Amino acid sequence: MVLVAGGIWLFSVGGEDGNGPRGSEAGVPGGSHAKQLFSLEQPDTHVKDAQGADGSWATEKIYAKSSINAIEGYRMNGERAWRIPLGGPVCAASPHMTDDHRTAVAFEKGSGGCNSVAVFDVDTGKKLWDQPIPIGRTIFGGGDVNLTVAQDTVALSWIGGFAAFPIEGGDPLWKSKETGETCEHSRYGGGARLLVVLECDESLTLNQLDPKTGHSTWDMRLPHNLKDGRAVRIVDTDPIVLVLGIGDASESEVMTIDDDGSIAATFSLGDRYEPGCGIGDLGSEACFNVVATEDMVYIATKEHSGKSDDSLSRTNEVMGFGFHSGEPKWKSGAGEGRTLFPIGTRGDKAIAYVTPADDKGGQVVSVSPGDGEQHGLLRLPDETAEQQSRFRVPTMSRSAPALYVGGRLFLQRSLLYGKNDTDAKEEAPLAMGFGTGR
Repeated sequence: MVLVAGGIWLFSVGGEDGNGPRGSEAGVPGGSHAKQLFSLEQPDTHVKDAQGADGSWATEKIYAKSSINAIEGYRMNGERAWRIPLGGPVCAASPHMTDDHRTAVAFEKGSGGCNSVAVFDVDTGKKLWDQPIPIGRTIFGGGDVNLTVAQDTVALSWIGGFAAFPIEGGDPLWKSKETGETCEHSRYGGGARLLVVLECDESLTLNQLDPKTGHSTWDMRLPHNLKDGRAVRIVDTDPIVLVLGIGDASESEVMTIDDDGSIAATFSLGDRYEPGCGIGDLGSEACFNVVATEDMVYIATKEHSGKSDDSLSRTNEVMGFGFHSGEPKWKSGAGEGRTLFPIGTRGDKAIAYVTPADDKGGQVVSVSPGDGEQHGLLRLPDETAEQQSRFRVPTMSRSAPALYVGGRLFLQRSLLYGKNDTDAKEEAPLAMGFGTGR
C-alpha cells in the first residue's frame, strides 16, 4: 500500500507477507564448519551492579573489547595480547576503524563524567594519544558524548559543543565556539564519509562535512515532525540510510538518501520490524539490525510464533526493500525455532547471523538481493549451541551486535556483570569467537 505524507512517498509494509525462501530448523545447507576459537569469561568487577562496556573491533589478528576501565585485545586463540588502561569506564566508542585499524573511544576520567577521548591501534594495542574533551565553558557543561571516526578524523560532540581531531593527534581540526554557537551537532555518522544532524533552533538538517575542515558539502532538511536531533539514527553513510523517530515513536521510518543529499525513498516500519536501535541514547549509529547496499535495504522483523505446535517456538524474517523505491521485494525466513539478523554486507549481498536451535549451532549466511535466497557461509559447532543461545541479538536492549570479520564470527555482550550478578556471570561469557582456523 502506498501512502503520501508531506510530499514524500511512504510504502506501508506492515501487512506484506512476501514469498522469499526460508531457512529451516536444521539450518541452511552449505558453509564451512567452524570451531570455537575462544570464550572470554566475564571479568571480576569492583562494582555491585552491571556497567556498560560498549565498543568492540576485530581484525585479522585481534579481537578487541571494552572492559573494566580498559580496552583489551585478544589473539584468535583467546590469549590476551594487550591491555590499555583508562582512567574510568568507556562511555562512547566508534564502531569504525581507519584503514590501518585505528579507532577512538570516550571515557570517564575521575569523577568528571564522560570527559576524555583516546585513540589506539587495534592490532598493536598502542594508545596513540588521549586528552580531555574540550568541553569549555558551556551552559550545560558536557553531557552525553557522541563519537565517531570518519576517514582519518575523530569527531565528537556533547551538549553545548563539538570538536574534531586528526587521528594521529594534535590540535583540533575544527571545533565549536566557547560562546555564541547557534547550532548543535546532535548526531554523527562516520566511516566512509562524515555526516552530522545539525539542530538549529527548531530546524533539523542532515549535512555532509569535509572531515578535515568541518565545512558542509551539502545539506538537506529533515522532517519537521521530529522532536529533536536525537530522533535520527544514522545507520550507514555509504550508502546513506537513516532511521527516524516521528512524533513519540523511537523508530518509525527508514529514509534512504543518494550521494548528493537527495531523498531516494522513505518507508514506514510499522510495528512489525526490529531495527535494533536500542533504548536511550546509545549513540547515533546504534541500529544493529539494518544493513544496506546501493540497491537494497535489509531489515529484521520482530520475533513471532512459529508454525510448530510448540507454543514457545519463535522465529522471524529479514525483509528486503528497494533502496530507491522503498518497496518490499521479498521475505527471507530464519526457519522454525531460529531467528536471523543482518550484521553486514559483502558486495551486493547481506550477511546475516542465524541463531541456534535446540542442539543445532548457529550459522552465518549470505542473503541474495534478488530473491532473498540464503547461502551458508559458516556453521557454528553444535556442541556449543547452548552457550551461543545465551547471547542476545540486539533488540530493545544494550546487547552488542555480532561481528563477522575475515570469515570469523564474534558473539559478544556490552554489559559487564557486577558483584550482585553472580549467577548471570557464571552462565554468560563476555564474548565467543568462531572460525575455521586461528
